[in-house]
Amino acid sequence: MRISVTRRQARIVAAALVSAVNLIGCVRTAQVRYYTLSADAPARPARADQERYTVRVGPASVPEMLDRPELVLRVSATELAIDDSHRWAEPLRTGIARAVASDLARELDGALVVLAEEGTPPEATDVEVAIDVQRLDAKMGDSVAIDVTWAARWTDTRPIHTGRSIARAPVAPGGSYDALVVACAQALATLSSDIARSVRAESISRR
Repeated sequence: MRISVTRRQARIVAAALVSAVNLIGCVRTAQVRYYTLSADAPARPARADQERYTVRVGPASVPEMLDRPELVLRVSATELAIDDSHRWAEPLRTGIARAVASDLARELDGALVVLAEEGTPPEATDVEVAIDVQRLDAKMGDSVAIDVTWAARWTDTRPIHTGRSIARAPVAPGGSYDALVVACAQALATLSSDIARSVRAESISRR
């Protein structure tokens, strides 16, 4: 009886070791891919004498369910999917701010666009841009939809300009995560254009 128990225990231990080895092998072979919403840092004007005002873009506020390294996909009205092997290269709130800042730098002639997280002091800023993401639904093979409220506050006596941007961008067929991220950036470009339009109009009116 004692020998039988020992053999049974040995089989259990051996099975556990095999399972552990297989698990470690799976962990080691799993490939994690990282994505960014913008390939560029905020562009600066070619000549310093063209700079008329500074725009400072703060980190975006995002819903708690999206504030994580993994990409979050919308499956249905009530279901989300989180894929641990596909992640953002930086916090999503920072990535959104960086993408918007890059867009604004291209759209606002004569503006120096900086990120708040780069350490630019508020006192050296003419316009503070705040972004609050209400919804960002990314659906593989379908589309990316965003709903964002924003504010552009001039640091002098000018009024705060606020707005809401709702946009949808199609995801190219094929089920690619790259296509999904590109669609996210395209949807955010609509937000950037709305902010740029407000900032540009106020800048022209006060010249």
